[in-house]
Amino acid sequence: MVRRANLFVKMVAILFSLILVTLLFYGLSYRKDIGVITDQIKTTDLNHLEFLTQQMDNNINQLAGSMYALQRDPTIRDYEQIQQLGHLIDPAQTVMTVLEKLSLQTSSSTWENRIVLYKPHTGETLGSDSSLSFDSSILEKPLQPGWEYIPEDKGSNEAGFRLLLSDPVEDKGNLRQAELLMSMYFPVSNIERMFDTYQSQNKGDTFLYHPAYGVILSRHTDREMARQIITAMEPLTGQETSDIFSLREGSFLVSSVPSSAVTWQVIHYSPLKQILQPIQSSRFTFLTGSVILLVMSLLFSLQLYRQVQRPVSLLLRSLNRMKEGRWSTRIHARTNPEFTMLNEEFNEMAEKIQALIEQVYLEQLQAKDAHLKQLQSQINPHFLYNCLFFIKSKAVIGDTASVEAMALNLGEYYRYITRVDHSLTTLEDELKLLENYLEIQNLRKQRIGYTMDIAGELLGMQIPRLLIQPLVENSIIHGIEKKIGQGFIRITASQTSSAVMVTVEDNGAGMTSEAIASLQARLSGQTRDEGGCGLWNIQQRLKYHYGNSSGLLISSSPEGGLIITLCMEKKEEHNAPNSTG
Repeated sequence: MVRRANLFVKMVAILFSLILVTLLFYGLSYRKDIGVITDQIKTTDLNHLEFLTQQMDNNINQLAGSMYALQRDPTIRDYEQIQQLGHLIDPAQTVMTVLEKLSLQTSSSTWENRIVLYKPHTGETLGSDSSLSFDSSILEKPLQPGWEYIPEDKGSNEAGFRLLLSDPVEDKGNLRQAELLMSMYFPVSNIERMFDTYQSQNKGDTFLYHPAYGVILSRHTDREMARQIITAMEPLTGQETSDIFSLREGSFLVSSVPSSAVTWQVIHYSPLKQILQPIQSSRFTFLTGSVILLVMSLLFSLQLYRQVQRPVSLLLRSLNRMKEGRWSTRIHARTNPEFTMLNEEFNEMAEKIQALIEQVYLEQLQAKDAHLKQLQSQINPHFLYNCLFFIKSKAVIGDTASVEAMALNLGEYYRYITRVDHSLTTLEDELKLLENYLEIQNLRKQRIGYTMDIAGELLGMQIPRLLIQPLVENSIIHGIEKKIGQGFIRITASQTSSAVMVTVEDNGAGMTSEAIASLQARLSGQTRDEGGCGLWNIQQRLKYHYGNSSGLLISSSPEGGLIITLCMEKKEEHNAPNSTG
């Protein structure tokens, strides 16, 4: 009982260790992934902001380009010199054409804008809208290059940007001496709408910043948050950057891109927690799943210990007693149906073995001993352990298809090999056992292919039980497992007028011709050597059942492995393959 408890404690300790190691590696991987993802988010956010800034600059440059085009327009030039050209052109028609062009130029842009023409000498004003007027206070200042920001409190209904052009250009120092001044104005609502569209597809908020003028916010931007961000990134003002800043409300990803069209900085910020929320949610899900998995694993381990480990230990102890010669050993414990059936089969097998030992003649003992040794080698505790631990590992990960396939094939395999009511079986039943055995091996190793080519008239032939399976097992253990790559086993059967031959061919590691000759010599001996015990048993059983002309033939395979042929001499009682017994 203490030993069983210790085994259960070891199983639980191993389970806890595996889960703790998994959580440790997940924690390290999570930290590394967060770093990589954060860097990717920085790059992506900066790229998106660069694209937004480029779109804004393109719209502003398009407006500026239209102004420069108007400045060179012939009709605008005629209007500028209308007094000198009055005898050559129709002044009224020229004014109407200029107004049409101003209106067309204004409406052709997706951004709201206004254009005003002003003649300082005459005070005449033309605008894209009849309600527009020219701010004469502009004449008192030198001409500013590029776009100038106009705050809302400087006589404007709405803050915006203004571009002022002078003709001739050399008069920009004294605007009152210019022949014509051209002014274009667009409100900041154009930029706000662009920011709102951008925010509908991205997290956080976007605004414009200028050290002298302050900020231009979208309708949803928090002014206090914008102030904190500007204070935090003040040393980086004017640079293209993307970084994470810790503020009172938490950590924020802040990206900044300077505008090439205006001397303002486009800034976008978004809460880092909001960006990483999906990753943190998956982390919580993983940890919750790990706890649930741990609890379920403990319950499963306890159930596995009670339903599998204890019955297997009882079966192994009984097998060891049988190996020690205590033939009266029986198993009376009843557990789950599968092991109860296996125990009953074991008891039946033990009874048969005991009866055979007590009743058979002395000359049959050698052949029967070979049969029993072969049978015991098939009930291999390591083979059974491997299969059961395969079932456990696949059950833990939820691979029910593999668990079902292994359990079905293992049950059929042990159902067959533990039956001792008849010493003979049909070739067809033996082939079914081989299919179960090969499916078990293939589930574990995932690299063994096989084919069976048996003539139909041979399927009913009666042969000693467990005659072919040891050859297949030998091909896997001593051939395929010692060679890298896909393994292959071919099983064929044919007959001549005097014998039936069953061939097992593999593409395993093979043997040298000297080693084959040595093995063949050992199989022909009257006593069993330590090497080739299983093959010697089969050799003795063939000779006992079919005669001295029968036996095993071993040769090299063109595939690189071995060809082992079971040669069974035909006797009168075996000439009818379809007979039963």
